[in-house]
Amino acid sequence: MTNTSGGRTYGGLTAQDRYLQRRESLIAAGLHLFGTLGYPNVSVKRICTEAGLTQRYFYESFDDRAGLLGAVYDSCVDSARAATLTAAATVFDGAEVPAGPVPDELIPRLAEEALRGFITNLAQDARRARVILIEVVGVSPELEEVRLRAIHGWADLILGFASRDHDPTPSQRLAAIGLVGAMTQLLVDWQTAVQAPIEAGYDLDLFSINAIHRVVTDMFVATLQRLF
Repeated sequence: MTNTSGGRTYGGLTAQDRYLQRRESLIAAGLHLFGTLGYPNVSVKRICTEAGLTQRYFYESFDDRAGLLGAVYDSCVDSARAATLTAAATVFDGAEVPAGPVPDELIPRLAEEALRGFITNLAQDARRARVILIEVVGVSPELEEVRLRAIHGWADLILGFASRDHDPTPSQRLAAIGLVGAMTQLLVDWQTAVQAPIEAGYDLDLFSINAIHRVVTDMFVATLQRLF
């Protein structure tokens, strides 16, 4: 990748500004193409055409397609995390919540709203859902590390909601990771059901986004009230 530090200012933009603009254009193109056509079906040339850039500028920002996929994935995770935090914050707005773990009476609403924020974020943009749930899986060892870090990041978020500045026990940490894994698999099935033909055997009613929201909310509430 090219070093973009320094350089002249054009149109009020520094070399670094222009570099960041090009990088964001590539990420937007990657989201659209990976999220609609699938990662294996998209070439660097196709990405550059979508972004309106030459291949020189692709390699200024990314070593290869997998590097771009990782950046797209991180962007999708950041979007979902922001939606989750925004939704969870509504539970605490105006409420006088004592220090320590979240009171039992708030757990059902916290789980319902936070999960609604996360799931709605994916459901509203099928491209984000496809990148997070399908396209990033198994591409490379490096991307598997990125995906694993994200899974543990979601588990940390759950622990932060539930224990609020108190160190979680090993059982609580394992439970949080397990909840993320269970929800992820249900959402993978939902995404597959949406994309798969009828003969694939997926029941769209069974794997509807509303049904999954209800089930994972019940799972989260039961686990949090039992272990926290």
